[in-house]
Amino acid sequence: MALEWTDIKKWFDFKQMKADKAEWNKQQARIKAMPADYQVVIGEVQNYFWHFAGGDGMDMMAGIYDLIDFFEEGAANNVPVLDLVGNDVAEFAENALREMQAKRWTDNVKAKINKRVAENLSKLQ
Repeated sequence: MALEWTDIKKWFDFKQMKADKAEWNKQQARIKAMPADYQVVIGEVQNYFWHFAGGDGMDMMAGIYDLIDFFEEGAANNVPVLDLVGNDVAEFAENALREMQAKRWTDNVKAKINKRVAENLSKLQ
């Protein structure tokens, strides 16, 4: 699949990059305003997301910002962070990532495996 000029052009839209960076910094400041235990958990959730992000990760930004809203509300209501997400923070992160329907690098691996299997099985028939 060849890249179109519009695809390439979006990578060099410096005004948009600057706006995205400003929004990211604004959202991260919201996290820094939360209690320390919330900062630890949301930091780990974000790290989990970045470990599995496919492409540039921009498709995850809205979901991350929604999660910040979720955590902010919990902190405002004095809910202990593990009561909010459960004791298995990694499972919470996995479920959140699944709900976001963001691209993952593992999706590419799965697609390649299935393609190879289909090609090799078709040769056997």
